[in-house]
Amino acid sequence: MIVSTDYVLSVVGQREAHRTAFSNRSLVRYVGSHLLAINAEWAVFIGLLVYVHERHGARATGFASIAMLLPYMAAAPFAGQMAERYRPARVRLGGLATQTLGYGIAGIGAYQDLPVWVPVAGTMLSLGAITTLRPAGAVLLPAMVRSSRELTVANLWVGYAESASILAGPIMATALLALDGAPMVLAGCAIVAAAATVVAATDASTDPPPTERGRSGPGAIRTSVQALTALRTRPGAFSVLVLAGGQFFLIGVLDLVVVVSAEDVLGIGEAGAGVLSTLFGAGAIVSIVVTTMLVRCRRLASFLMLFLAALAAMSALFGASMTLVTAIIALPILGLSRSSLELMARMMLQRSAPPQELSAVFAVLEGTAGSAILAGSLFAQVLIEISGPPAAMLGTGAFFLVMLVAMMAGLRSADASADIPVVAMSLIRRDPVFEPLPAAALETVARSAIEVDVAPGEVVIRQGDIGDRYYVVADGVLEISVSGKTVRIVERGGSFGEVALLANVPRTATVTARGHCALLAIDRVAFLVAVTGHDSSRQAAWGVVHAMGLDEQLPR
Repeated sequence: MIVSTDYVLSVVGQREAHRTAFSNRSLVRYVGSHLLAINAEWAVFIGLLVYVHERHGARATGFASIAMLLPYMAAAPFAGQMAERYRPARVRLGGLATQTLGYGIAGIGAYQDLPVWVPVAGTMLSLGAITTLRPAGAVLLPAMVRSSRELTVANLWVGYAESASILAGPIMATALLALDGAPMVLAGCAIVAAAATVVAATDASTDPPPTERGRSGPGAIRTSVQALTALRTRPGAFSVLVLAGGQFFLIGVLDLVVVVSAEDVLGIGEAGAGVLSTLFGAGAIVSIVVTTMLVRCRRLASFLMLFLAALAAMSALFGASMTLVTAIIALPILGLSRSSLELMARMMLQRSAPPQELSAVFAVLEGTAGSAILAGSLFAQVLIEISGPPAAMLGTGAFFLVMLVAMMAGLRSADASADIPVVAMSLIRRDPVFEPLPAAALETVARSAIEVDVAPGEVVIRQGDIGDRYYVVADGVLEISVSGKTVRIVERGGSFGEVALLANVPRTATVTARGHCALLAIDRVAFLVAVTGHDSSRQAAWGVVHAMGLDEQLPR
């Protein structure tokens, strides 16, 4: 058996971890649909703002930008509650379908030259729906992967998709603008979102059931408050949340600045907004290489501060000298820094919040991000009105400098909080033996769990041996036999080994791997402390033994 408990990918194991993750078809489909959906999200901002700017000028563009961002704040708390109350895969699929519908309305409205509020309203519907993707995904990913190493890979892939879309979305928008103008961009976004919906609909991935808190039905605001309270108990985690959402201030500023400055300052025409956004996206692509290297490090908070400092410096540089030359220098660095910061902050948040809080925490993040984009858009609109786009970028540099100074102390302690074993907790909380446990006890059990790789044909436990571990299956198929006769097959989510531990008797069965398997092994002491310390869990454990008919084999 090969034992691993490390979150961090080593240089040697990284290539193998990526190769292994490709065999997880549910994960591949998830990332593919996410890439398509986020591409459409980036492109639609450019398409709609160019559409409004062509018809009504810079002031109307600013109002349209604000209107597009309101759904983020309004819908985000409810998106988190939905991911808790209903199965997250279905919530995510519904969000993708609604995104498609909204873009379709916007495209038809633009092509038919309907009042400008029609395309704006359609886009608002889509952006409200898309707030479901990340809270639902935060719950799905730990349940979908088979180990903490695969979760790291999954987070990297999602980060790659986010970074690639920052380039691919503007490229798509630029090409469609040149082909047939802004209405073509909106229609193209509808087609891409429809493709994302189809990919997600074909996925038969593990869809974890609603949490107990979700089934009990607290209000959306109360759910968000509970998540924030839980996060504040972990040093530095709240600062990471604020930083992860606050950096979207730059997006709100740039959405307006690139459209206005392309024509009014740089004189590179209506397609120039796509060119400037593509420069920003090029830096985001480079972040793929950077984050792949940095994620090997156990301590990420110092890199968050470094990238935040870069956002302040490059925003100020572009504002001080708004020329095409400085745009070529500053915008790629801004894209690199922002994308790297976002990925690392999201990974730290995922490791800082228990599974039952993940959807709510990421819903709060969506709301914070929407608020930051809105604040950035308002900020840019005011400064552009007073003194032009350069003033907006200079002010943005000052904003990030203040954020860096204010959050430095909190971020220094953030690494210590990013150690919750979310993959183990997500897996074992679906085990009937552990499902009744409160969150604190569940985390204690998960921390004691060891990831074990089992080769095909290997015997994990042998009938008659002394029992020292309880096992939960993360991946693969195992055969349970008694006296040479197969009595049960266990797959992902199944478990075995409880009889010898509960009754203090030798192993009552032999368990053999039919193929390569990944297991979570829980030590005897940790298992017994958790189960015997909670009546409902003890009853569930003995219920499993009784259901299998194994209690008849125990000594009287």
